[in-house]
Amino acid sequence: MGQHYFIGISIAHPVDDIAQQFRTEYQLNEKYKVIPHAKDLHLTMRYIGELDEAKLPWLKSNLQKIATSHTEFTVYLQGLSFFGSASGPRVVFLAVQNSDTLCELQRQIARRTEKILELEKDTRFVPHITIAKKRKTTEKMRLEKKSIEPVPITIAGFTLFKIHPKKSPSYEALAYFQLKKS
Repeated sequence: MGQHYFIGISIAHPVDDIAQQFRTEYQLNEKYKVIPHAKDLHLTMRYIGELDEAKLPWLKSNLQKIATSHTEFTVYLQGLSFFGSASGPRVVFLAVQNSDTLCELQRQIARRTEKILELEKDTRFVPHITIAKKRKTTEKMRLEKKSIEPVPITIAGFTLFKIHPKKSPSYEALAYFQLKKS
């Protein structure tokens, strides 16, 4: 199996503390196989998967063009949510308020990447930061979506990551793309 990649926005502080509070409150560490390392907390902009390394320079060049056409902005962390049923969700995450600026950046990254790498089109973008996935228990849970006082997060750039599934942290930053200062 070849090397896998994705484009994301690394978000550790202050999100790591909030993630830890929810993991403790709902005992997610005992109920899920994958608990991302604090350094791996991120917003996925586009999952790439396997990639021929010869295409990396071309990909980086195109991502740089996208970055220079955007100005840094702020998004807000809103609380806890999940994909799947409340009694046993597949993925538990920190919800990020929908933002036109974030969605437009994601759309540009996805479209350019899909075109360059001939990837299947993916139009399902739900801004979120995964804090637990892959259940290891079948017992019923009582998870509820929770709102918190919105936490501002400055988006100053995005990163091309290489995935190392057997390591922790699992994501290696290959290239960072700085947005224009506001």
